[in-house]
Amino acid sequence: MTFKSILAATMLTAAAFTAPAAMADNGAVGLFQACYQVGGAMPGAPAVNLHLAVNTPAQAVNGMGQITQATNPPLNEASTVSGNYSVMTVMPNNTHIQVRLTGYPPVNWPPQAGIGPVIPANLDMIMVLSKDWKSGDAQYQYRTGLASDWIKIASAPVKQVACNQPK
Repeated sequence: MTFKSILAATMLTAAAFTAPAAMADNGAVGLFQACYQVGGAMPGAPAVNLHLAVNTPAQAVNGMGQITQATNPPLNEASTVSGNYSVMTVMPNNTHIQVRLTGYPPVNWPPQAGIGPVIPANLDMIMVLSKDWKSGDAQYQYRTGLASDWIKIASAPVKQVACNQPK
């Protein structure tokens, strides 16, 4: 199963119930799609592309992430992400959205084969977004293998990008 096919299956429901990505007042309206590029502003820096479905009544977030880096050998790690979000109001006119995500490598496991193996996480991320969900800052860590060390990124810019459906 490829990243595009997993992404298409994840986003199929979101495409049917899309609300504006600018959820300014946490009006729990249903499900909307949000796509982000995290980092990647500097040449050679890692970048995380997120394709998310946001369930506002449950404050749940699910989707796919792709970690890339223009290095030799190139980094290309897929991650099935899930988590939640909360609205943080520090002062009356200073509201942010905190999104916490944990990602696991996609596993091709037959449906009738039992519960499957236990796979450790390969991505852990906290994003603090503006009230309109369009930009923000993230700190995250990722790893490229089961026994590899975590690589930590302290402050990466987050920007909303167009959610292009895979072909």
